[in-house]
Amino acid sequence: MNYLLPMVTIAAVLQACGAQKITRFTSCLMGRGPTLRLDCRYMNVTNNQLRYEFKLKRRKEPEIILSTINLNHFNDKYHNRASVHTERGLVQLHIERYNASDLGQYSCTVNIPQDLTINQTVTINVTRERLERCAGVALNTSWPLVLLLFMPLLQAGGFF
Repeated sequence: MNYLLPMVTIAAVLQACGAQKITRFTSCLMGRGPTLRLDCRYMNVTNNQLRYEFKLKRRKEPEIILSTINLNHFNDKYHNRASVHTERGLVQLHIERYNASDLGQYSCTVNIPQDLTINQTVTINVTRERLERCAGVALNTSWPLVLLLFMPLLQAGGFF
């Protein structure tokens, strides 16, 4: 009896179930600009190339801000204001000089073409009332501020 076909089918189904999944999509403000940061976190168990797309829907039709899914599309309106940072498990969209016209429903789509899965898409409503400052110390945080924040810890350790 030929067991190869059922085994290949089961392996393909398992890969499709666990290969990619968006786990969290959050927004926050950072810096003085201010800059809107959208974090699209995903689970990925392969090393295949990631493709992504960010859209903004304000009224009727969604507007593509940036896409590597659709022929590396970059919206002219956001060309000088938007940038992307990617690392394994995270795609970040940064929109500089954030203002009221940037409020709306954002969506993040993740696609890994060699995987046997469809596009994963999640949305988040960005409103002025619910938008918080990003937590943590960023790379562009001034070192005197970092030292000031860690002063109690340094004093407790006997360094001062």
